[in-house]
Amino acid sequence: MNSSLSTISFDDVFKKLKFAATTIKKTTDTKPIDKIISPLITICSTVGPNKPYTPLYVPEEYVRQWKVGYLLQNENPHARAVRYLCWEPEVASNMKFLDFLHREQINLSARSLQGIVRACHKQWASVLKDSVLKRGSVIEQVRGMVRDYEGPNRILSKWNASLDAVLSSKGPELFAAAMVKDFKTIKVHKDSWAVEEQSGFFLNSMLHAVQQCRHDIDRCRYLFTELFPWPLWDAIDKPVFKKMIGEVILDDYYNNDAAREILQRFVLSDSRLGDPRLPSNNWDWVGIDERARGRFIQWLSKANISFFFEHVLPIGRDPNKRKDFWLRYINRYKAARSLLCSQDEMRLQTTLARDREKVGHFGRIRGGINSAFLLDFGSLIVVEFSKIGRCYIYEEREFKNRFPDFWTDKVFEEYKLKNKKLPDERRIVHRISVNVDWRDNAATILARYGIRL
Repeated sequence: MNSSLSTISFDDVFKKLKFAATTIKKTTDTKPIDKIISPLITICSTVGPNKPYTPLYVPEEYVRQWKVGYLLQNENPHARAVRYLCWEPEVASNMKFLDFLHREQINLSARSLQGIVRACHKQWASVLKDSVLKRGSVIEQVRGMVRDYEGPNRILSKWNASLDAVLSSKGPELFAAAMVKDFKTIKVHKDSWAVEEQSGFFLNSMLHAVQQCRHDIDRCRYLFTELFPWPLWDAIDKPVFKKMIGEVILDDYYNNDAAREILQRFVLSDSRLGDPRLPSNNWDWVGIDERARGRFIQWLSKANISFFFEHVLPIGRDPNKRKDFWLRYINRYKAARSLLCSQDEMRLQTTLARDREKVGHFGRIRGGINSAFLLDFGSLIVVEFSKIGRCYIYEEREFKNRFPDFWTDKVFEEYKLKNKKLPDERRIVHRISVNVDWRDNAATILARYGIRL
């Protein structure tokens, strides 16, 4: 007998066999079925085309074959022409074309079927009207074609799984809700669904998205950073963008400070709008409700006065209640503008950078250490200075003789703003005492020119 074998104990052998059995058992333990097939599902989900086909350019000859050859002479178009006609919006979204495909039992490729859905989206207004007027509509027919598709195309499979969001009267609303829910970018959302931006369906979806975001502060941010900046509003329907801006400004929800600030920041920075007080932006505001324009100017004017008295004048520097008095007339003046002396402009650099939209095109004044603000009532222009003294009330003609452009970039001269030739009653000393209150005198002058609370 081998001496090395005689030294191996039975206990050692038993322990090793037990360890081996345990190891074999671990490697053969069964796994839950979802863990086994989930990787397979992931792999299978990537099989098949997942990008939209490039729209085909449809030769005029093929359109003629349909309009003249088939509709007038009852001659079927060539098979090649049919494939192209699926991408011609007016043809492919027409029930006569769909009936032709059904009657001739033409098997459509995934490319052709995507073209027909695209055509419906392009002609959404007429397709939707057709679906309301009668049964057996274009939408119903195309829904059936998508539902019957059994190929590997992932886009068509996605449409099939969510037909209501792509082909139904509620489609734009559902499509918009899916985008707004996760605050997706427009590009990501439309690409994931292979829906064309320049279509009536997508425009309707954007309109629904706007409505779904108007009255929620988190969605409000999305509204002004993603939806309203969309560059194709005007390309599809030019009046709709300005109409929506007017509606939002007039919406009482935007009396909320947080929402209003987001709205103001967008309007003032958007190249299609800008500050409505500036003559250079007059044309950009044509088409927006005048009431909305007036309210927006009031917001800016109030912010200008508040800025002046809260920052240009430190707390406690308004003993004669000028801020409260002029804010009472917020609904009556057309515009307000701050004029900063160099000393104040330097001191307020941080505030000016942070609250640019509140300050709104401030001007500059020189000739001392006085800053000022201007209130344009139309028939009258009021000039107030940071240093307590007098306020000067000009008739419109008098002011324009000295300063033709209220919004000029040129520096205002302090001595020109203090016109000592004005009648005494329109050079009002700031004084509040038992017998005299400058606010009564100012209110009387304003009322004389039809400016009343």
